[in-house]
Amino acid sequence: MARPGGRTTAEAVREAEAGLDSHREDGMRSLAATLARLEAVCAAREEGAEAQVYELASAFADMAGFFDTGPLYAAAFSLCETSDRMIAGACWQWPSVEVHLRAVRLILAAGCDANETSRLLLGGLATIVARLPKQPG
Repeated sequence: MARPGGRTTAEAVREAEAGLDSHREDGMRSLAATLARLEAVCAAREEGAEAQVYELASAFADMAGFFDTGPLYAAAFSLCETSDRMIAGACWQWPSVEVHLRAVRLILAAGCDANETSRLLLGGLATIVARLPKQPG
């Protein structure tokens, strides 16, 4: 790093972003598959499904965070926060999960664009989170 020549930080960042972008299509397919699993868990509502929702939502948010998914990541994070609070507060509400999943589906289908629609959806999700009891600590 102290020697002249070589790559600049900006060049290294551009190369890293280009490498990540080459995996974007596979990442989006993986996100769609995880969303389908979340929707199936929500529809089945079997015993232990609440923990599965949090686990899958967390995996979804992790993957969305690798790519520039803007409002998609924010919606996934909101689902994580919602499910975490509902589990901790013993106040599980399936409609809250369903609304999140529909919002995630809409944002994903719209190409993860930050626009007025996604801002309205995220505002609605924030209202759901705000109504849930906060974690102590």
